[in-house]
Amino acid sequence: MADDAVNKVEEFWSHERQDVRKHNWLEHPIALACINQRRAGDPNTDLAAYWRREYLKKPAPLALSLGCGFGSWERICFKENLAERIEAYDVSEPAVNQARIYAEAAGFGDRVIYKAADLNVLELPEGRYDAIFGISSLHHVTALEHVTALERLFENCRRALKPSGLMFVDEYVGPKRFQSSDRVVQLINRLIARLPERYRRSVYLNGEPRQTYLNTPLDWFEQNDPSEAIRSDEIFPCLRQHFEILDYKPYGGALMHMLLSGTAGNFNPGSEEDASLMRMLAFFEEELEKAGVIGTDFASAVCRPLPQPTRLQKLFGKI
Repeated sequence: MADDAVNKVEEFWSHERQDVRKHNWLEHPIALACINQRRAGDPNTDLAAYWRREYLKKPAPLALSLGCGFGSWERICFKENLAERIEAYDVSEPAVNQARIYAEAAGFGDRVIYKAADLNVLELPEGRYDAIFGISSLHHVTALEHVTALERLFENCRRALKPSGLMFVDEYVGPKRFQSSDRVVQLINRLIARLPERYRRSVYLNGEPRQTYLNTPLDWFEQNDPSEAIRSDEIFPCLRQHFEILDYKPYGGALMHMLLSGTAGNFNPGSEEDASLMRMLAFFEEELEKAGVIGTDFASAVCRPLPQPTRLQKLFGKI
C-alpha cells in the first residue's frame, strides 16, 4: 500500500473499540452458539476447541499469527494449548505494543514475539512454522500497488510451513467493501421493518432506532480504512492456488452481519424470547443459503500446503 494508506490503516486499527464490538453479531453469545454449531457441530464448542480436537491434538511447537491486532487470538491459543510459541505480526505498532502488555499480564509474555509489519510485503522464512493462523485479517490484504499481494502472501505461507504444517483460516469472505447485492440489501431492510423498535436501537445512531440499511459508501473506506474488505471475495480462490482445503465451514453472515451491526446488544441472552428470535434469524439465514438465495459472508477452513511446483512445472504450466 502507499504510505498514506498504510498510515490510515494503522491509525484505524490502533483503537480497540470494545464498547462497540459487543453490539455486533460475532460478539453475541447466542449468535456465537449458532456459529459454533455450523463450525464445530456443537453450540458449546468454539473454533479453537474444535481445531484442537480435530487438528492440533498436540500444540504446534511454533505458530505464526497474521494480523494479530491486540493479541486476543494468541492468548486463546495458549489457553487452549494450540501452540507452544507464536510469532505474531500486525500493521499497527500501537496494537502490537498493547498486545505485548496483555500477553505479559496473562503470563504468556515469554512465549510470543510481536512485531509490526505490513502483510502486503511481509517476507517469511522457509519451512519455519508448524501452523499459521489467519484470523479476521486476510481480508485486509490489499490489491493497490501490489496487485498480487494476496497470492504472494499465500505463496509465502505455503513455503513458510513445515511439510506437516497446516494453515488455519477464519475470515470475512463476503462481497468486497461490504457491498451486498441488491437482493441482500432488500432482505435486510424487510427484516428491519419487521423487528420491534427495541431491537433496532443502534449504538451507531446514539441509541435511536434504525430505520433502514444501505451499503457503506465507498469513500468511507478511502477516508478511514483503505484495507477493509478490499479483496475479501478472492480469499478462497487465491488460497486454493497454494493450499488444499481439508475442512471448509461456511457460517453465514450475509444477513446477520449487517442486520445486527450496532444492534445485537439489544438481544438479551438471558431472555428466552430474545434468544429464540436471534436463533430464528440465524435459521432463516442458513435456509436461504441452502436454497442458493444468498451466499455466506464468513467461513473457517483448515488448509494443507500443496507440493512446491518444480521449475519444469512452472515452465510448462503444469500447475
